[in-house]
Amino acid sequence: MRSPAVADLERLAQRLGSGRVAWGADLLERYAADESTRLRALPEAVVRPRSTEEVAIVLRWASEGPFAVIPRGAGTGVAGGAVAVGGGVVLSLERLDRVLELDEENLTVTCEPAVVTGRLHEVVEAQSLFYPPDPASLASCSIGGNVAVGAGGARAVKYGTTRNYVLGAQVVLADGSVLELGSKNVKDASGYHLLDLLVGSEGTLAVITRVTLRLVPLPSYRAVLLLPFADLKAATTTVARLVRARIVPSVAEFMDDVTIDAARRYLDRDLPGGSRAGAYALIELDGESRSLLEEQMLRVGEVGEQEGALEVLAAQDAGQQERLWESRRCLAEALRALSPEIGKADVVVPRARVPILVDEVKKAGLRHGLVAACFGHAGDGNVHVNFLRQDLDERSWSDRLPQALAEVLEATRRLGGLPSGEHGIGVLKRPDLARFLPSENLEIMRRVKRAFDPLGILNPGKVL
Repeated sequence: MRSPAVADLERLAQRLGSGRVAWGADLLERYAADESTRLRALPEAVVRPRSTEEVAIVLRWASEGPFAVIPRGAGTGVAGGAVAVGGGVVLSLERLDRVLELDEENLTVTCEPAVVTGRLHEVVEAQSLFYPPDPASLASCSIGGNVAVGAGGARAVKYGTTRNYVLGAQVVLADGSVLELGSKNVKDASGYHLLDLLVGSEGTLAVITRVTLRLVPLPSYRAVLLLPFADLKAATTTVARLVRARIVPSVAEFMDDVTIDAARRYLDRDLPGGSRAGAYALIELDGESRSLLEEQMLRVGEVGEQEGALEVLAAQDAGQQERLWESRRCLAEALRALSPEIGKADVVVPRARVPILVDEVKKAGLRHGLVAACFGHAGDGNVHVNFLRQDLDERSWSDRLPQALAEVLEATRRLGGLPSGEHGIGVLKRPDLARFLPSENLEIMRRVKRAFDPLGILNPGKVL
């Protein structure tokens, strides 16, 4: 793989037309990082196509080099998946941002990859339809990026992740070939399901230029409950008891004491439970029957009180619901306000083992003198681990963080978990796969990569 010379970039610019290719230092800086806070690399150029055909031109040009191409959506990933580690050209899909079709008869929506997830929610909900996946960054992340990492979100406990909603896609292969995969058909038992391979492939197999997503009817009623507890075990045990009682919430989130304090500081106001709150359980219910929803709310409150909830706050009014959600939705910004540099893990374990994992995380933080903040999806076992650098010197941070993260991953493996629940592998978590997956599995993945991308030009160094 060689680096493109100025002459190579000029040749690409001639093929694409004006305003598509740029390599000025100021512009490249905008594409040097994602939201991981621990990884940065300047690309050699940025290409911003406006159509599938232009993406195909870029990849045919890259194959001639061969040159590395790093597909990029909104840059909100946290695993370095869109960072040009080792050089290469960033292929930014930011200009492919149209909602192309809302098909109410077939309950589908078709859009380009740069459509912001929150905007898609607004478009479909205006027609009383529902696209459930809701990553925490939904106000800024893109559908293409969601598909590329198999993004989840708070509602995964009831509705599943992005993977469960992708019906079709238009993709461009490394040699510039354009494929149409899937369709609007609800069923498909017709040969190998290539589309499934691309969901979660992080731009290493093909570039997605159009997506068709499955929709469901918008639930008529929704309620949110916030339950503060003195300790985290009681909060996560409450969620486990609700599931055993056959109450499946649309959302079942938890926050620990560090994240509650971070939210309190960031929002600059008192939060439920006051200084006694060591953890939150945030429960959302939805459905078509108000009476059934109210019965479930009462049951959630009863279970919470039995587990020691300090209070039970419930809201069916949209404004009140958003106020209860504020402390959870602000966490990314709140933690960055405490510590601009954060060591992250996005691990998943069987949901009944969440309390054990969080306890292991806290112990690892104490052993290595790091503040550990945990929050995430108690209902599906996905724990977001954050070690805060704060005012640690570079040497101490560099020594302690890898050790703490290694212990978290080992605890995750022992508990039957995996290294990523919804953020993907990228480059930061690439070394971890071998701890969790058999070598035979990894070799088959490499064969798939070679079949799709024999020259290895698509997002090299990511995942594998």
